[in-house]
Amino acid sequence: MEKINKAPVGAIRILKIINSKGYEAYLVGGCVRDILMGRNPKDWDITTSATPKELNLILSEYKIVETGIKHGTITVLDKGESYEVTTFRIDGKYTDKRRPDSVKFTVSLAEDLKRRDFTVNAIAMDAYGNIIDENGGQKDIKNKIIRCVGEPEDRFNEDALRILRAIRFQSELGFHANKETEKAIIKLKDLLLKISIERVRNEFEKILIGKDARRVLMAYKEVIAVFIPEIRESFDFDQCNPYHIYDVYEHIINAVSLIDNNKKYRMAAFLHDLAKPQCFVMDKGWGHFYHHETKGSEVAEEILKRLKYDNESLADISFVIKAHGTVFSPTEKYAKHKLNHFGEKRLRMLIELEKADVKSQNPEIVDERLANIENFEKKVDKVIEENSCFSLKDLNINGNILFEIGYEKGPALGEELERLLELVIENKLENDEDVLIKKAEEDLEVRLAVKS
Repeated sequence: MEKINKAPVGAIRILKIINSKGYEAYLVGGCVRDILMGRNPKDWDITTSATPKELNLILSEYKIVETGIKHGTITVLDKGESYEVTTFRIDGKYTDKRRPDSVKFTVSLAEDLKRRDFTVNAIAMDAYGNIIDENGGQKDIKNKIIRCVGEPEDRFNEDALRILRAIRFQSELGFHANKETEKAIIKLKDLLLKISIERVRNEFEKILIGKDARRVLMAYKEVIAVFIPEIRESFDFDQCNPYHIYDVYEHIINAVSLIDNNKKYRMAAFLHDLAKPQCFVMDKGWGHFYHHETKGSEVAEEILKRLKYDNESLADISFVIKAHGTVFSPTEKYAKHKLNHFGEKRLRMLIELEKADVKSQNPEIVDERLANIENFEKKVDKVIEENSCFSLKDLNINGNILFEIGYEKGPALGEELERLLELVIENKLENDEDVLIKKAEEDLEVRLAVKS
């Protein structure tokens, strides 16, 4: 056994308390893998020979939640941290391709480790930093390999979500699947249709933000097409356009890898050009994709609904996809207009999508277009930093004031506010209350004169 010296104090204390009552207890799974890799674990899992009933007595000083009692799991809460503690077990059949129908408790750590998904997640650590690794997980970490424990097809048939987890770990850690695991991923990919779409979406989002997302998205595109079949048309689709050196799918994946590492941004990049094949026409020897932004927004909305995205994310992503392809004018007036029309959040998202989109085109002709986007972004920054007026909430006059000076509540009042805002944005009017009131009074006189 190899010994390491990294351990979270709270978890180690729990291990020692369980040990003091004569039971085995170990940190296990992803947290041990991350410790060995010098990463900060996000979750802490403990495996033990004690049963849930025994754990309730042993750990009585802690708050305990019976989160998965059917499968031998309790959650121990301590000082804002949570620890999942599970009894050594042997899993029964997985008829739903996700959870075992039944579990049998065992006193063997080795048997418990055998049931786990990948060798890198089948490593245990005791309270003193000793490592127990009976499946070659440390070697696979060193060689950056994702390998199933036992037969890959057996592991994926038990829990189909492991197919995406295998891909996610490759993206997240920069690892590669060994030949047998990769072969099983491709062969059994359709099992993903048996998994809840929310779980699929959560894993896919993690794949998108992984450090090796580009390679993984290219290598496993047929797997992704199981739950996003709309991407298949983009595979190997020649754009027939000197602005592009990649087919549609590779262009998309390049954009994903170049945009900010943010789940929403990366999903927008992944979906932004999916409708290109449907909109393709040849015109004078060039390929064109007329109105692919609008069609793409519609396709994206269908996909996001199917993946059960929240309404805000769905609206933001479909909006920027419809708007992408905008040619920005790098002036403050234009920046104010776009901020007013899109709002800062969506405009920032659109700018990032445009930069990634352009960077994913022919490198010989992107410099000027990229510089234009960046210059526009600087104007947006300046408008925001100077608290310039670009929306009705920034205008130093409101509907109540217009009502007081004689405007009737209704469309005319709203039209006047929009007119005043436009004049301020165009620098034709100062954003000063007295100046705005004077202009509104003049406009009201004209309105009344026209009516009479």
